[in-house]
Order: sequence, then C-alpha cells, then structure tokens
Amino acid sequence: MRVSKSSNFSHIEDIQIVARVLEGNTEAFSVLVQRHHERVYNTVYSFIGDIDEADDLAQEAFLKAFRALKRFRGQSLFSTWVHRIAVNCCLDHLKSRHRRSFVSLDEHRENWDAPRIWVGQPPNADVRVERRELQEILERALNDLSEEYRVTFVLREIEGLAYEEIAEVLKCSIGTVKSRLFRGRTKLREILQVQYDNWIEA
Repeated sequence: MRVSKSSNFSHIEDIQIVARVLEGNTEAFSVLVQRHHERVYNTVYSFIGDIDEADDLAQEAFLKAFRALKRFRGQSLFSTWVHRIAVNCCLDHLKSRHRRSFVSLDEHRENWDAPRIWVGQPPNADVRVERRELQEILERALNDLSEEYRVTFVLREIEGLAYEEIAEVLKCSIGTVKSRLFRGRTKLREILQVQYDNWIEA
C-alpha cells in the first residue's frame, strides 16, 4: 500500500480522518497507514518473524481495515482496532500454514524490559556473544509457549499495550488477559530455566 504524506491532516485526530475517508476522501486513509504502519508491522513481525511475510500481512491488515472502515464506530482507538485486525491476520496465517510462529526480539529492543548486562563501556566480543545466546534462549522459550500465552505476552511485554488494549485486540476480558500473562510468565520461567541450565552445561 502506497503511503503519502499530507500536512493537511497532521493535526487531525484519527477518528476525524476516518470520517473524511467515509465521506469519499479515500486518499486520506494513507495518513492512517503512515501513522500506524510501523507499530502494525512490528506486531506482525513479532508473530511471523519473516520480513517479507510481515510486510505482506501488514498491508493485508490495512486493506482489511480500509474495506471494513464503515464498521469502525470509534468505541476504541483506531490503533487498537487495526491492531486487532493485524493480530487476526497473523493468527489466520499461522493456522493456514500449520506452523508455529517465530518471535524475534531484534525489532523490539527499545520496548523490551530486559536487564542490561553492562554499564558504561561497550561490551567486548565475548559479552556480545553471550548476550546474543541469551536472547536466542529467550526467543526459543517464547516459541515454546502456547499460542494464547505467546500472543498475550508479545502484546504486553514487547509491544507495550495496556491490559485494556490487549483485551480489545483479543476480544476477551481484562481478567483473562491477566490470567494468561500470569500463566504465560510462569511457563516461560520454567522453559527458560531448563534452556538456561542446558546452555550452562554445554
């Protein structure tokens, strides 16, 4: 989907742009794509782990959003609404491919609340290798989680969505979101402990 910049909409809220699109100014939708493409793409990439597929699915999510725009009532933020569409695109894609998703943290280091291994001077080569190996352990552990736990964990811990936003995206209660996060974190700790022990013994 081609994205064009427009200063005419730079200070207009999403809901107002949606109204413009529904009134017939379809080019205004490119402003919504421009505003939300990066976050949608990163969300998709979190689940898919493939650059080309993530780009295709991000475009598919925006196309579906455009076609369904009449059904957007503004009861939630447009960003939440399009995120829900993107997540559904990912889940449908994964089911159709009959494979597990690959979660990569490379694109989300600014959002990932992980402890720093070094302070002050840049890490030497050995530390950088160790950090990369630890990151790979975490990625494998995330992919060993069940789909519902992994999706919830990614949206909360990597994408940084609030509980309310995750509940809207996944169409479940806030209590369910918190329950999945608690169980997912517990399971993740167990998986990480096993993988870390194996790494230490290697």
